[in-house]
Amino acid sequence: MSIMDLMRPHLKNVKPYVPGKPIEELRRERNFDGEIIKLASNENPYEPIEEVRRAIIDELSQVNRYPNSGCFYLCAELGKYHALHANQIFIGNGSNEIIDLIVRAFVNPDDEIVYPWPSFIVYPIVSQLAGVKAVEVPLRDYRLDCAAMREAVTSKTKIVFICNPNNPTATYISKSEVDRFLDGLSEDVLVVFDEAYYEYVAASDFPDTISLIKDRPNVIVLRTFSKIHSLSAVRIGYSLSHEDVVTCLHKVRQPFNVNSIAQGAAIAALRNMDKIAVRAKENRDELRFMREELQKLGFVIPPSQTNFLLAVPPHGSGAIVEQLMDRGIIVRPMKPFGLGDETFRVTIGTPYENRKFIETLKGLI
Repeated sequence: MSIMDLMRPHLKNVKPYVPGKPIEELRRERNFDGEIIKLASNENPYEPIEEVRRAIIDELSQVNRYPNSGCFYLCAELGKYHALHANQIFIGNGSNEIIDLIVRAFVNPDDEIVYPWPSFIVYPIVSQLAGVKAVEVPLRDYRLDCAAMREAVTSKTKIVFICNPNNPTATYISKSEVDRFLDGLSEDVLVVFDEAYYEYVAASDFPDTISLIKDRPNVIVLRTFSKIHSLSAVRIGYSLSHEDVVTCLHKVRQPFNVNSIAQGAAIAALRNMDKIAVRAKENRDELRFMREELQKLGFVIPPSQTNFLLAVPPHGSGAIVEQLMDRGIIVRPMKPFGLGDETFRVTIGTPYENRKFIETLKGLI
């Protein structure tokens, strides 16, 4: 008998999450000693602002102590910022953990989870881990098909995940589409709006999902400090919901799930929200430049409300992803998402990184 035979049957086919290739890994794999530019993981290309860096340093003197287990002070700050009660806030070790905890807390073996596809790859993973049926609803023209997702909801549906803007396609759904989806939907179905890229959105008709919470206790909104606040490494995200949802999540989380450094950094980020506007504007300017340049090269590029672009290459363009990596530029291949062997996602980097990417790509096309 193998150790694998002892594993729970429904877990044997789980495919672990595969992140964007780290810089160190590319350097090691290809014995690469030149400059490497990573545009694969939708990270902010800039380090945290000075106030956040100072908060991180200040927390180092307390790492011998356990962190505040319920993130009391951060919840209070978020409550003030979003005009909600602190008991409507839940803090997690990144949004990923909260997604997992929502499934742990609410999904029974006979329930179903509905989500768009391709979308955030954690949705199918948590469905597999829970051993429940996942109902994948195909996108239409790279956008979430809200009507089809509504039709996919049955009496067995417990959770619907709505990634907005959607990762990896960068597109969004509007307030009117969300309103139609929610109209008449049973309160027994939890609707999770995953808004990791919210701070990058410029669309005027993007839904105000937080305002829905007051009258819809089944609505959960996810946000993160990973993207615009440059805190991917410390792992901190949060949810906004009815207080009963928060109570349920606390029952299934691990003690001390969010470290002190992350909590301190997030509080400092919240107290300096005015500093992110400059970065959001640069992202929009650079995103426009990147999209136009890629379109000139024949790529199909859906419009983006994020800090990344989906790039569908022209026919017969060759092994673009591998050739880019050979030249020290890392993008995210979309084959695992079913979007084609050479389709890739590219993060908006610094102006220098973006122009280096375009220059290199022009030499390949």
